[in-house]
Amino acid sequence: MPGEDAAARDTGMRRAFWQGAITNLLNPKVILFNVAFLPQFVDPSLGHVPAQLLLLGGTLVVMGFLWDGFVGLLSGRLAGLLRRSARVNRWLNIVSGTVFTGLAVRLVVASPK
Repeated sequence: MPGEDAAARDTGMRRAFWQGAITNLLNPKVILFNVAFLPQFVDPSLGHVPAQLLLLGGTLVVMGFLWDGFVGLLSGRLAGLLRRSARVNRWLNIVSGTVFTGLAVRLVVASPK
């Protein structure tokens, strides 16, 4: 049934969203970046330092969400194009095959150090 496919897709998208959100929230690199990067933009003379940090962090989150959403939507459109076009698919196979062949040749002819 068409409704079942849409429900399964929505569930998969929701699961992917929450998996990405949890991964980012628990990622120590993101925490370290924010601890090292954001404080240099806080000016104690302007008042309430925690509010400034919260505003900067919120701005970073919103900008990241907008950018990642744009990249995700663009990737989805591009994936659809790649799936539908046999010519593009063949071209990508040729390009990737050429790159892998070139890397293999380089690996064979490279002298060991």
